[in-house]
Amino acid sequence: MQFPRKQTLRHTSIRNPWLNLPLSPPYALEADLAQLNSFNASALRKHQFDLRLFPEPFFGTTLTPVVVLNLNPGWSPEDEATHSQPWFADQARRSLAHALEPYPFIHLLPGGRTGGCIWWQRRTRELVDDVGFDRIAKGIACVQYMPYHSPEFSQRVPLVQSQEYSFQLVRNAMRRGAEIVVMRSFQLWVSAIPEITTYAHLHVAVNPRSPYLSPGNLKSSYVKIVERLRRDA
Repeated sequence: MQFPRKQTLRHTSIRNPWLNLPLSPPYALEADLAQLNSFNASALRKHQFDLRLFPEPFFGTTLTPVVVLNLNPGWSPEDEATHSQPWFADQARRSLAHALEPYPFIHLLPGGRTGGCIWWQRRTRELVDDVGFDRIAKGIACVQYMPYHSPEFSQRVPLVQSQEYSFQLVRNAMRRGAEIVVMRSFQLWVSAIPEITTYAHLHVAVNPRSPYLSPGNLKSSYVKIVERLRRDA
């Protein structure tokens, strides 16, 4: 199903579609699968979506004071082994249902050693030093523009229906006054949510190729995010 890039969802309430994720691979929503298969059939290998892995459209609760916007979950050779583990499958499904506790950000778990945990630990290290691990792990959420894993992102990827729910999560965060941090692909986020450009609590990373939540990458926004996490997380 195609829908316009500038479609807005201000007056709709979309039920979480990820509750209907299949019980076995390919791990893709039925509404997305035909477009994903069509894209994979003609895409370079580095751009193909790996549907053996659990999608990661978002992590964290729906009430966090800080929401980070990224592009799509990456891929590494070790991911299939991690995602095939029953403990990870359980965590992934609870995350997709907004029911992962007590640490709702699946890649910020105490002692986590998966590839995703290591990636996020590195990118939040300075925030953890400044406000503590618990405030970061419980006070930050992430929404991905595209929920499916690939080694590299292609600008040719289709819009898929499940993205509507992700965009709704961002709009809900704006309604509650959360700090919105665009780490990657600002123009794609603007095309999906045009009103984000005038949002009062918008922050844009300086270097989208190196998406660290750090003073160097966020400049003056870093102080605002630290203050918000200290106050509300």
